[in-house]
Amino acid sequence: MTQWVARDIDRSLTDLVIRGKTVPKEVVQILAMRGYDTPERIERYFAPRLSDLYDPFLMPNMEQAVDRMLQALSNNEKVLVHGDYDTDGITGTALLVRNFQKLGIQTVFYIPNRLEEGYGLSMTGIEFAHEQECSLIFTVDCGITAIETIAAAAQHGIDVIVCDHHKPLPVLPDAYALLDPKLSGSEYPFQDLAGVGVAYKFLQALYSSLDMPLDELQEDLDLVALGTVVDVVSLIDENRILVMYGIKRIQSSEKKGLQALLKEASLSRGLAAYHLGFIIGPRINACGRMRSAQDALELLLTEDQALAQKHAKRLSKDNIERQTIEDTIFQDAYSTIVQRGFEKDRIIVAAQENWHEGIVGIVASRISEAFYKPVILLTLNEQRAKGSGRSISGFDITAALTEHSTMITRFGGHAQAAGLELPRENVDGLRQALNASANTLEESLFKRTAHFDLELQLTQITKELVFFLKYFEPTGMANPQAVFLGKNLEIVGVPRVVGSNHLKFALREEGTAFEAFAYRQADSILKIEPGKTRIDCLYSISEDSFFGKNKIMLKVKNMSIADDQK
Repeated sequence: MTQWVARDIDRSLTDLVIRGKTVPKEVVQILAMRGYDTPERIERYFAPRLSDLYDPFLMPNMEQAVDRMLQALSNNEKVLVHGDYDTDGITGTALLVRNFQKLGIQTVFYIPNRLEEGYGLSMTGIEFAHEQECSLIFTVDCGITAIETIAAAAQHGIDVIVCDHHKPLPVLPDAYALLDPKLSGSEYPFQDLAGVGVAYKFLQALYSSLDMPLDELQEDLDLVALGTVVDVVSLIDENRILVMYGIKRIQSSEKKGLQALLKEASLSRGLAAYHLGFIIGPRINACGRMRSAQDALELLLTEDQALAQKHAKRLSKDNIERQTIEDTIFQDAYSTIVQRGFEKDRIIVAAQENWHEGIVGIVASRISEAFYKPVILLTLNEQRAKGSGRSISGFDITAALTEHSTMITRFGGHAQAAGLELPRENVDGLRQALNASANTLEESLFKRTAHFDLELQLTQITKELVFFLKYFEPTGMANPQAVFLGKNLEIVGVPRVVGSNHLKFALREEGTAFEAFAYRQADSILKIEPGKTRIDCLYSISEDSFFGKNKIMLKVKNMSIADDQK
């Protein structure tokens, strides 16, 4: 049962006039709750500027990293860009390779194989750099915990600049320079950049040191937006600026690979963060999960239209195969968890021999959503267990793993997602240890909640309100769509199931009606009696264009029979 919780809104705030336009009081109240509580902050929210980005030299060790790259440029050294196999790492690698080559830096790249090498800066990557006679390795989206591999690079006489955004461990690697806004003591104003975002900040600093115009660098904001959205970092502050401008770039991008991906996904206009996160991103991630991420990187680097189309089609095929395997593992994992009683645990830890190593992370996310608990799924071989964890709001899964790190061979990640590897015999012990710690936490943390901003009558949905709600985009983590509570709404006509599991119907209140769409809620049709049933629901408001006409649509997040009909 999901508990609906109202956000703490100041209902006394009224309409606000900015630049001659009246911002409806509902929008003013929602933005004030999010910290945009002055006309200046609201204006900056609706119209952020690239000039609002912070000085990249505020990041620790930035000057040292730039000086080393300038040295590499001056001495004609060969540089290896070592990325990671997810979308953040792939876009970050493409961003750096494109710009290093543009600046005349000899550049090669390396992306580890998820299934053979695992996450992070790999020993195979170090050997590849040595074979290629590289004197400098520049990591992106990895490296902040790579103590042993960076030491191995030093033995080959190779310097390493780490460009990462993951949380550092207490002991840092002995790299030439560490670029990470989360470093202890960092005074960088915004700490939630994606890996590709940190790479962009480095390039900002490098371009500045070379007195080069930033306009050329801004051409690659499409890559920054894609990696940032798919990595599910907060879409506020610098990330909001980078993604907003990057999405605009994607729609007019001259990159053959992005053009091919958009065509393959049938996306031509109206691009939003949703499309990057749920349509484009999964295609890029799929090849790294199923085999090697090399095709995805080559897609973003190629200038050959035919090759771009070939890679785009291959990525779509990988994604379809990934979805099939994912569904199979989900059914197996769900039944295993129920059969063994793990759903009663506060933290679910399950392992199986036949689960695909590259897919368990996505399945962990679905299992976490199903039970509303942190979940770790592991695939087993004879000696080790390897997999991924996903968490719920308010529970830092990487911090939980840190607390029990003596049982784990290697791990890393964010508050909401982590990857790990441990001896097979430690799996049960880790499950028990994690749950012993979790059992000391407040029970309310593990209760599913859905937050809404305001109770809103359908008669209050005006063109002005819809206009300003559109400018909440890009929405995502920490900057969600506005969600409203509707009470005692009449269902008009006969609801119908669309797609595989979605419900389409219309809602009416005091003579005002709108079409509504409930994603993955087709089962609710069994509770609805046409012409009689009224519902309470949480919904967001969107505007779609049909045959040149704009149409307001309510997207229902949660719904239940109205209180007076229960």
